[in-house]
Amino acid sequence: MPARGALKGIDYSSPLVKYRGERVSRLARIISSGAVEADYVTSADIFYTLYLPAPLVNEESEDVVSRRLVYSILLSSRGAALRGRTVLDALASTIAASVLLAELSKKLDASSTTSRALGSPRLDEEEIEEALSEALRQVDLVKKVRFLAEGLQPGTVSVSSFEDYGLELLKLAREADIQEILRILEGVKHWDLRASKKYARSKRGEKHGYVLGTDIERLAPRSLAYPDELFYARLASGKLVLYEKGVQISSGPVYVLVDKSGSMEGEKMLWAKAVALALYVKCIRSGRDFYLRFFDSQPHPLVKVSTPAKSSDVVRAFDYIARVKSAGGTDITRALVRAFLDLEESGSEEASVVLITDGIDRVSERPVVELSKKTKSRLVTVMVKGSNQSLKKVSAKYMAVTRLTSSGVLKVVSLVD
Repeated sequence: MPARGALKGIDYSSPLVKYRGERVSRLARIISSGAVEADYVTSADIFYTLYLPAPLVNEESEDVVSRRLVYSILLSSRGAALRGRTVLDALASTIAASVLLAELSKKLDASSTTSRALGSPRLDEEEIEEALSEALRQVDLVKKVRFLAEGLQPGTVSVSSFEDYGLELLKLAREADIQEILRILEGVKHWDLRASKKYARSKRGEKHGYVLGTDIERLAPRSLAYPDELFYARLASGKLVLYEKGVQISSGPVYVLVDKSGSMEGEKMLWAKAVALALYVKCIRSGRDFYLRFFDSQPHPLVKVSTPAKSSDVVRAFDYIARVKSAGGTDITRALVRAFLDLEESGSEEASVVLITDGIDRVSERPVVELSKKTKSRLVTVMVKGSNQSLKKVSAKYMAVTRLTSSGVLKVVSLVD
């Protein structure tokens, strides 16, 4: 017989329940560097207490450990706040349960952090409250990272689930750079990054407005309500109400080049990373491919997120952004040439190449102009507290930023349209 847990309606012999419990236990062990040794029943109880809208405690259960932990969550104000983030969210519930177990283990001797010890009287309610507070804090960070990764509208990253990347998302949420980037982007709302749509006129396209004219094929029903004389008068004068139809034109990719040289260290680098993530959100929402490459005296590895986006590509891109630090010299020409060659090799056209730099370098104009024309791409230059006249000459759009704020991020994103 399987061990009996503390919740009603949970089949602890079910493969799914075992999977959930073992997943939480495994993640808790990694977070705590092996200190947690909770069995899958205790872990499953914590998971389902956080996941289910109305978990019911089995008063007849002999599992005192699980019962105490479940009651601590359900009867606590912090537990209620935590459940507000986790109900019917498998990823958030898994992370919250894992962090909670790991935090409880810190308050006990490493040698005794077994399932029995987690329910020990040595853990008072204040310590459990502190563990719930830390779980709440970390879940909030993870949800912010995931929300950003999904393009500020859940469901956009649809090929595979982020649930397989819980540990990676938790590590990202703990990164100091990511937390600072999230702070910069706090003033950016999802509607500020809405995708602009371009249409080519077509009689068989989708309806997106009204126009006056004589094309009977696009006639709006209201025109049929006119008396015959008025109808023909409007037809003769070209004033019939018609549907405006068009076929949406897909925009090219966005290629972001971020200067990571030593002169970009500190605030400049964090702001540049925030711009890169905002442009990523723009691409996800508009169905455009996203390229990202850092550079100093030479180009660094390229990361690409195609649409529809895969969770693995998104996590890799975010991890890349978090890890890169400022160092080295600057060679803008070499980076731009590499970017245009990448676009040429992938067969991409009509791309927007966004260069973010403080501009301490002279740019060779000829190769940049020639490759830009060859790939039918345009260069958008964002100067971070600097200026560069040679870049200004070769750029389709040029913007000098003096204040590194969220409003500045939005101005840069608007240039891509």
